[in-house]
Amino acid sequence: VGGGGSAPGYAWIKLNSDGSADVITGAQDIGTGTRTGLAQVAAEELGLPLAQINLHLGDTATGPYAPTSAGSATQATLGPAIRAAAVNVRQQLLEAAALVLEEEPANLTVRDGKVFVRNTPNNHVSVAEVAGRMAPQMIQGQGARSPNPENKTVNTFGAQCVEVEVDMETGEVTLLRVIAAHDCGRIINPMMVDSQVIGGITQGIGFALTEARVIDPQSGVVLNANLEDYKVPTIADLPPITHARVGKPDLAANNTGAKGVGEPPLIPTAAAIANAIYDATGVRLRATPLSRQRLMAALAEQRTNTRRTARNQAGGNA
Repeated sequence: VGGGGSAPGYAWIKLNSDGSADVITGAQDIGTGTRTGLAQVAAEELGLPLAQINLHLGDTATGPYAPTSAGSATQATLGPAIRAAAVNVRQQLLEAAALVLEEEPANLTVRDGKVFVRNTPNNHVSVAEVAGRMAPQMIQGQGARSPNPENKTVNTFGAQCVEVEVDMETGEVTLLRVIAAHDCGRIINPMMVDSQVIGGITQGIGFALTEARVIDPQSGVVLNANLEDYKVPTIADLPPITHARVGKPDLAANNTGAKGVGEPPLIPTAAAIANAIYDATGVRLRATPLSRQRLMAALAEQRTNTRRTARNQAGGNA
């Protein structure tokens, strides 16, 4: 679910005389790695080292509009906008370099901060030299996220499996392991993808087993409005988590083929845990958190129903 991104989203890129590039968009990095992922898109398309990309985020007063960080949409919305801007800048750069190298722009390529003549690796000029010769003129580009394809829903798809151990006497549920596979399109940064998936699974574990808002029925006051009493999972609560990345670019989604993966791993976690508890006990819990109290009550009801069914069958056979 989710992760497809959508228009609108905009980006500007300026190529500086020292060969660096300023990438400007109104997005924000709330600790999800947005800054790194978006810089990678720009660096790859511009043919510049990552260290030469200066990302300016979070100010729509001086930069273009970008959506909020929600719906796992940032990379899938702004990555394409940045790439579109970078394509524009790259074309202008090649046209300027063609004058220096006395070649047609179509015969040039750019990588590692240099513009090369194709099939002639010794014939090249640095991006900084090209940009410096142009000063005070500057190469600039703008990009926008195209709308999603019509008649298609762009989603991130995933599957998760959970193994649990249930103490039938106490109702304690122990997570033994989680296995997840998520198709997030083109994988721009594998470490970030893994971190997002593990983070989403961790949130899902809390949603399933520990997190609940407790309200005083008389006053309406939330009684556990702090991290001491509101039980989010800690590292000690996590089982081994195995994540299989499915990185097939979704070229119908956008021009990078990437989709978001921040929130999709959260969604199936509680369902997988509930299904594992059902497989272990035969009891179906339909409300979260899947607490000991709820499980013990359901097990007691199951035993009562089993005895009642046995008595009815015995009476019918008498």
